[in-house]
Amino acid sequence: MLRRLIGRSLDEALGQRKELDLVGRPQVTDVKLDEKQPLTYTARMEVAPQFSAGKYKGLKLTRPKNEVTEESVNQVLEQLRQTQAILKPVLEDRPAAAGDFILADVTEKRPNQPARKQKEVVIHLDLEKNPEGELKGLLGIKAPESRVLALKEGVTLTVEAKGLKAKEVPALDDAFAKSVGAYDSLEQLKEAIRKDAGRHAEETGRRAVEAQALKQLEESWKFEVPPSLVASQAQRNLKERAMELMQQGAPLPEVQSQAQQLTEQAQQDALKQIRLFFILRKIASAENLTATEQEVEEKIRSLAVRMQATVEQVHKDLEQRELMEELVWGIIRGKVVELIIREADVVGS
Repeated sequence: MLRRLIGRSLDEALGQRKELDLVGRPQVTDVKLDEKQPLTYTARMEVAPQFSAGKYKGLKLTRPKNEVTEESVNQVLEQLRQTQAILKPVLEDRPAAAGDFILADVTEKRPNQPARKQKEVVIHLDLEKNPEGELKGLLGIKAPESRVLALKEGVTLTVEAKGLKAKEVPALDDAFAKSVGAYDSLEQLKEAIRKDAGRHAEETGRRAVEAQALKQLEESWKFEVPPSLVASQAQRNLKERAMELMQQGAPLPEVQSQAQQLTEQAQQDALKQIRLFFILRKIASAENLTATEQEVEEKIRSLAVRMQATVEQVHKDLEQRELMEELVWGIIRGKVVELIIREADVVGS
């Protein structure tokens, strides 16, 4: 009830001050409600910075050279071959060499703990991906030989070799092409890889040009931004970066030890993000760029397909989470960036 009263009175008050360009949400404090007195409170709001539009047409941009070469196509083909590879027993009677796969029973022993044994473990003797060099101790092993590997912190592994396996990759031919997708020939597969690589190169180039344009705008337009917006954006950035590190497997103490560095970086990124928001907003206003109702509905339909939900469900979710404005701004932002790049002087590297 009280929230509705405050919201209604704020709307009425701000409706009479339409010249104010408010950003963010009002911070309401000192609320006083007495039966014999009118409702009073203090509302603190940030006003968008006032500044003149700078240069945004005719920017000098460079599109990186991303050619699709036969070498890059062959690299993709080799990656595909590796995913289709199978392990086959080595029939000849020989010791293990680099690159082999050892089939073994492995017993792990840690200090002050009972031994743990795993049967028929496959150990790849990939020495390049073993910087500590423990795997070198298995070179030359031959079933039914056993060897003990000394690891860090007093841990030992007893490896009882049972046999050897080697990776067998399929031949690069039409049969291989058919096995990885709906391709009738190897050449058809290569053509599909070229087209996909071309699309990727185009997208990479577009992102690079966009990044250059936004960097030039952020560095050349001079104005101050509301500190509360920077602070709230910095908090979001900090939480997102910390979450990324933890998802990448970084231990919590390591994340905490980087807190100061992460905070400083989050603050710098937030300042740039907020400045760019106001710059692009200014350009959108100058160019009368808006999001039409049809464009908004198309975006919601696209989200509904990806989320496997109905349009009504997505629309309701956006409203409840107060994300509709962000969706609309995303459409407008795309138009602004498209205009900037279209009007820029873009050259190839």
